[in-house]
Amino acid sequence: MLDFDDDASRREKCFTTIAQLPAYVDPKQPPSKKSPFSAIVNHPFVHTVEVLLPEEVYSSIKDSLDPKVQKLRYARVFMSPSALLEGDFFNTYIKTGNILMISEGRSGSDNVYTLKDGILKLELGKEVYERTGLTGKPIRSGGRKHAKERYLVEINLRLPSMLHGKKGFDRIVWAFKNVLDHSVAWLFYDLAPGTNGISEGDPTLKGNHPQIIDCDVSRTHHHNIIAPSFSETTFTEASSENILKEDSENLSEWLAMVALGSPRVSKDDKIDPYLSGYSVSDDGPVRSTNIVSLKWHGFVPASWILDLFISVL
Repeated sequence: MLDFDDDASRREKCFTTIAQLPAYVDPKQPPSKKSPFSAIVNHPFVHTVEVLLPEEVYSSIKDSLDPKVQKLRYARVFMSPSALLEGDFFNTYIKTGNILMISEGRSGSDNVYTLKDGILKLELGKEVYERTGLTGKPIRSGGRKHAKERYLVEINLRLPSMLHGKKGFDRIVWAFKNVLDHSVAWLFYDLAPGTNGISEGDPTLKGNHPQIIDCDVSRTHHHNIIAPSFSETTFTEASSENILKEDSENLSEWLAMVALGSPRVSKDDKIDPYLSGYSVSDDGPVRSTNIVSLKWHGFVPASWILDLFISVL
């Protein structure tokens, strides 16, 4: 997941949600402000989605799943930041449209740009930031030694003042044309209903000639996998923090091992215990089962993941 949140600790975290799913979820109006739906919505830029299902469950839903899940596709396009503010593209996709865009680069070291809900975020190094003359806020380094200062600039391009001829907007245009003047690769996804990622009426994205990328599902079958008894998992709001933490970590570790295709979770694994001490948590009965992995890798918007989640409920 790609984000610019200012995480001072820079340590990996396992976020756990305890919630009871409603008896019925309206696909057209999911409760996106409630858990676990909010956890999906709050991560707009995702590069990999994986669903793990018992083989018998997958067999029972596979024929109905494909028609329900919209085919995932997005575009790769080369544009300079100033091109975002020009003509038809600016008016169609930013002022009135609803798109997601993220530029090439690595957050924390490169200049990286994202666009969501009309808000353009620029993560810049100190030297470039000072040359632009734009107003931003420092990004904490999280205690990393020798980390160079970096700044985050947020620009709401949907504000009424964001028009050519306005003083503040012209300053942004100047910074883009004189400092951030390099063409970079962007990933583009149109969130408008019925577009399927790219509008059929505008395959060239207002003359920018993108590369259309189809993101197909990858299916992997894992046989004889030792699985914990999920029915024995009793997460409640009254559970102690230590028990909740331990159970969450065990489950997260098991999911990661299956996703990686590790032989450590196979019933037939014969690894020397001196080389690996991992074992599936045995707080409850364990059993071996066949698991199917469905994986999508590319530029995946939260709205698409939410539709997928509702489809497999």
